This record gives sequence, C-alpha cells and structure tokens, in this order.
Amino acid sequence: MKTTGCAKFRLTVMLAATADGRKLPPLVILKRKSLPKSEAFLKDVIVRAQDKGWMTEWLKIVWGSRPRAFLNQPSMLVLDVSKGHLADSVKNQLRKMKTEPVVIMGGMISVLQPTDVSINKPFKDRLRQQYLTWIADPTRELTETGKIKRAAPSEVARWVSAARKAIPESTRSSDLSRSVA
Repeated sequence: MKTTGCAKFRLTVMLAATADGRKLPPLVILKRKSLPKSEAFLKDVIVRAQDKGWMTEWLKIVWGSRPRAFLNQPSMLVLDVSKGHLADSVKNQLRKMKTEPVVIMGGMISVLQPTDVSINKPFKDRLRQQYLTWIADPTRELTETGKIKRAAPSEVARWVSAARKAIPESTRSSDLSRSVA
C-alpha cells in the first residue's frame, strides 16, 4: 500500500447539520501550531491549527453562526460521549450560548444519532476516495528519500469540501430515519 510516511498525521473534521437538515460548514482542525501562510483555503471549509481545545472553537465559529443563532434563543445540540464534548470549557460555552447539550452514550450512536450513518459514513467514504485518488497519482511529488510528500493542508481542505458537497444539501429527518431502519 502506498503511504506518505506520515501515518501519525492527524486531523479532525467536524460536521453538523441543523434539525431542519441544513448543513453547517465543516471545521478542519489540524494538529499543529499554525497554518502555512503560503496556502489559500477554500471559503466553504473552515481550517484551524490547534493542539487542543477544538470543541470550544467549533462552538464559537460554526455553532455560533448557524442560521438564527443571532436570536440567542434556547437550543439543543446532540453530541456523542467524546471526552472533548464533556469538558468544562465546552459546557461553559454551551451555557453562554443558551444551548442544552444532549449526550448520546457509546454504542447508541447509530440508533439515536442517524446522522452518523446517513452523513458521517458517506462523508468518510468520499474523503477516503479523494485520498486514494491522490495517493495513486504517479506524478505525486517525492521527498529526498523517495517517499511521497504528504498532502498540503489546503489539498486536504479541498477533499473535505468535495466530500461534503457530495452529501445532499438537505437531509430531512425522514431520510435520516430510513437510513438506520
């Protein structure tokens, strides 16, 4: 299998949709100190560099700018039991935003959060296909030692954008319930 030799390179992509099916912009968190200044990123994907604390960043940037968020009315956010979702900083930020967290326990995600099946799975499949197409390209740039250079963050953001655009723009709750039935 071809690899870039960067098996430990990690990133987080946060996807979300409102209850009426509108997709919120994806947030890509690269685990690094800063973004390369020479790279331009697409406008439909938010890219940040951070070592930790990405959930509060997502709340401020994405959740805080969702449709009707400016009304500051009480809302609900469904989250899985990830440790990052349960941090005090996250709970405090949610409280400030008048958002009640609803935490789904492990093992129940596919039953209680159908977006995991209807959005996350197809997104990951499409993202993986973008990567496989990229890595299979024989004209890929190599390092001095002959390994394939890892993808630039802006390239990864393009994959995220393409994979997200391939998910239908509005996934209604009836579509979601059919996906897990």
